[in-house]
Amino acid sequence: MNDFDPRIIAALISAIVTVFMFIASSIVKSIWEKHFHNFKLKADHKYEQRKKIKEAISKHKVRLMDSSESLNHRLWNFSDNCDKRWHKLRDDKTINELYYLESFTYRFLSFFAWCRKIEKEMVYLDSTISDSEDLEFIKYLKMFPQMFCDTALFNGHEYDASHDTDHFFKDDFLHMVDSLITDEGVITYSEFKRKSHNAEYTKMISYIDGISDERACLKWHSLSLFHFVLMAFLTKFGYDFQQTSKDKLKLLSSKVPENILANNLSEILERNHLNKTREMKSVLKVVKSA
Repeated sequence: MNDFDPRIIAALISAIVTVFMFIASSIVKSIWEKHFHNFKLKADHKYEQRKKIKEAISKHKVRLMDSSESLNHRLWNFSDNCDKRWHKLRDDKTINELYYLESFTYRFLSFFAWCRKIEKEMVYLDSTISDSEDLEFIKYLKMFPQMFCDTALFNGHEYDASHDTDHFFKDDFLHMVDSLITDEGVITYSEFKRKSHNAEYTKMISYIDGISDERACLKWHSLSLFHFVLMAFLTKFGYDFQQTSKDKLKLLSSKVPENILANNLSEILERNHLNKTREMKSVLKVVKSA
């Protein structure tokens, strides 16, 4: 048998290698394009979601921070003047004649209404893929109602969670909050005054009225802890003039009774993954050392 011409063998090998390389490159290209396409889709989705989340937050953030500041001022004032009974109902007065109680109710509910308004803007967005700062902001929004609706805050104090004595049932709470929300935002205080006598606000008014003058009830301790958390929120996300220094936190802590619920706050913060933030570490250190 005659030997094959080396040139023919080389040509065949070259052809086989070329075909193999073509097939291999086609397969690799197909796999790469598939994975790159999936990666690009995921990256585009993540970018769009984060963008929309930022837009939803920024749309109402200024109004929320203003509402936070207003409530913060009232809580500072209340810490000093709780014993003056300005927050109490009186048989000879209607709610419209009790400015302190009526405005307190409005500041409280409007703050939560702005929180809720932002959450509603994000109802169809995947907030779990927010960037770290936006995610922390969202965690605060989700935790705030827990300060008044989650009876875990009362663990160790023999509290009957089946009766909303010192807390709110969540649906009742959200019903009050939602009643302040409009398509444009949240009703003004003037608008609230025209409807503050409505039965839907009775629970909120009674809650504030029920805070003891001696600042010794569970309502007081819940509200006081919320105040510290609110200041942490303002310090993190507010303007520089809305921030509260560590010295001022300590000043407030020295002026109010020792908070018997302070240890339970850690559990709620940890559950919401806020316990390791710088602002909340400062708050926990202050309220636990009082």
